Amino acid sequence: MKKGFFIALILLMSVFVFSKTKLVFWEFMMKDDTAKVVIDEFERENPDIEVDYVQLSWATGFDKIVTAFAANSAPDILELGNTWVANFANEGVIDDLSFLKDDFSNIIGWKSAEFDGKYYGVPWLLGTRAMYYNVDLFIKAGLDPENPPQTWDELLNAVKKIDALGEDIYGFGMGVGEPQTPWQEWFLPAVWGNEGNILSEDLNTSLMTSQSVKEAAYMYQELSKHSLKSKSADLMMAFGEGKIGLWIAAGGNINKLNSTYPDTNYFVTFLPKPSQNKGFHASFAGGEILTIPSSSKNKEAAKKFIEFLVRPEITMKITKRVPTIFPSNVLAENDPWFDDHILESIFFEQNATAVPVPPHPKWVDIQFELSEAIEEIVMEYSDVDKTLEKYNKRIQTILDKNKQ
Repeated sequence: MKKGFFIALILLMSVFVFSKTKLVFWEFMMKDDTAKVVIDEFERENPDIEVDYVQLSWATGFDKIVTAFAANSAPDILELGNTWVANFANEGVIDDLSFLKDDFSNIIGWKSAEFDGKYYGVPWLLGTRAMYYNVDLFIKAGLDPENPPQTWDELLNAVKKIDALGEDIYGFGMGVGEPQTPWQEWFLPAVWGNEGNILSEDLNTSLMTSQSVKEAAYMYQELSKHSLKSKSADLMMAFGEGKIGLWIAAGGNINKLNSTYPDTNYFVTFLPKPSQNKGFHASFAGGEILTIPSSSKNKEAAKKFIEFLVRPEITMKITKRVPTIFPSNVLAENDPWFDDHILESIFFEQNATAVPVPPHPKWVDIQFELSEAIEEIVMEYSDVDKTLEKYNKRIQTILDKNKQ
């Protein structure tokens, strides 16, 4: 009798184990140890769901995702960089999750998940840019480090004064020579902050010759005359060595500077806006978006996992381990960790006025033209109006081909 009872019990347990829903989750931002902490907690709360986690790399992840969709082997939950959402939404391979928006009233960054008036994912972790400045160089140049530049004119004034300190000192660090930094670090945010854009609202018309873009381009060209222009790693090193007065970059550089250049006296502030009476402190909105591939057969469980991942206490577990990205959930501001991490808190606050790129499925092609235009303006000091006109035509060609 006892033997039969134990056999029945084992069979019941086996049924329970094998009846678990298995979710496949692909993502980029969590390292293995962080993922284990997060997933273990979810599985304890949801013993009927098992999460199979795969970490992607930025170097090969996009191609792996494309291949998976083509082979109908996409995961149940997929983290996408926000500049990729429009591409996959346009292909019809990820679900419209607009119905979830009302359930996440504390989440910001929804524009990063938008395409064609719908939301194809839930903002999870946000990354943006803020302005680093060297306190010692400010003092040497007669500037007040307690009042860093808030407007374009104030920035240009500070940059010129710092640039005049010596041949090996530069007022500003300007990103060039990379696919994204020329537009991402500040040029396009400057356009946004100037109440403009490079594409029309319907995404069908290039606005590269608009007044807002021209004003940003002229300002950027003037700024470049007092700048060290190089790749991100070179600018980080130069800033750490005290050779750059101001530099716009991501939050991950805080740890890098503190560990590699512990004697560098610096602080962080919001990006400048056009003037006291115009525009806003816009920055680039980078974002990790949680999407559900249309091929998933476990969508209810996937939604439950997404609801768990965007909780403020869960996103803060990730931020504390990977302090380059910050919660999309505004309730995370109540975490006492920010009291001891003032610089990181500025990036968290800057997210509130960060702007994502236009949700065009051909953004990868558009950004290439945009970067080339900026580099001609700041490296070759080309005629601004003629350069913008040339690249306005090139970008318009991309837009027109996409409509065909």
